[in-house]
Amino acid sequence: MVTINQLINRVVDLHTLGRQITLLAVCPNSDAVLEAAIKVAAVNDMPMLFAATLNQVDRDGGYTGWTPQAFVTRMKELAVKHQCTSPLYPCLDHGGPWLKDAHTRDGLGLAETMAEVKATLTACLEAGYTLLHIDPTVDRTLPIGQSPRIEVVVERTVELIAHAESEREQLGLPPVSYEVGTEEVHGGLVDLDNFDQFLAGLRARLESVGLAHAWPCFVVGQVGTDLHTTAFDPESAHRATTICHAANICIRLGRKLKWDPENELFPNDPEANRMLSRAMRSPWRL
Repeated sequence: MVTINQLINRVVDLHTLGRQITLLAVCPNSDAVLEAAIKVAAVNDMPMLFAATLNQVDRDGGYTGWTPQAFVTRMKELAVKHQCTSPLYPCLDHGGPWLKDAHTRDGLGLAETMAEVKATLTACLEAGYTLLHIDPTVDRTLPIGQSPRIEVVVERTVELIAHAESEREQLGLPPVSYEVGTEEVHGGLVDLDNFDQFLAGLRARLESVGLAHAWPCFVVGQVGTDLHTTAFDPESAHRATTICHAANICIRLGRKLKWDPENELFPNDPEANRMLSRAMRSPWRL
């Protein structure tokens, strides 16, 4: 089975050919949802990612009753049942301190919750997870509403990735993929300057400890919405999607580009600027 990184590279290749395609990740919050998603994957002969949170699947069974190993075993059973031969990828979603409700409820300190997360990362690797989302953007030791400093988020991200890589090597397992960032406002990565600082710091820190190979294939960002609210920030959504559009243009042109965020164009690059918009179908116009 191809790795998630290889799968993403294939998606990028298809984008360069003008094919609009993406990957689907399903939250396996029940046996019914897991089975329905596998049926869809089987019918459409498509890869499927299953992103399980610490609350849903964990060493204590989570609210689904699945440990990481039980979850993967059930996924494989359902694949056989529905004759699904397309790639299925078990993944960890939001693996980080205090992102399991019980850690907050039980009043765990930083050392305790980090130890719990590390134990779960090991269990996920042993079960055959293919992607680990590392998200240490919550800190319950700080005053309510205060986010950890970006430098702290970087250090804790690298600490958890380093643990996972060490465990993976000791277990003799093949490479896994990583995801970083958060879409939650309380994570402190909503501001684009913070986001840029986080990515630059993460790259430098991973390289400094010999983990450049573990650079994440997915980066989660806040896109204008917040969990448990009806609020929407159009400016955040606009800025976030603009970055993605600019990156797609880089992919299609096969070269680096300079972006002017204030004027929203590529300076002195008419070829790239022509790709910022497309002809609209009649009768639609702006």
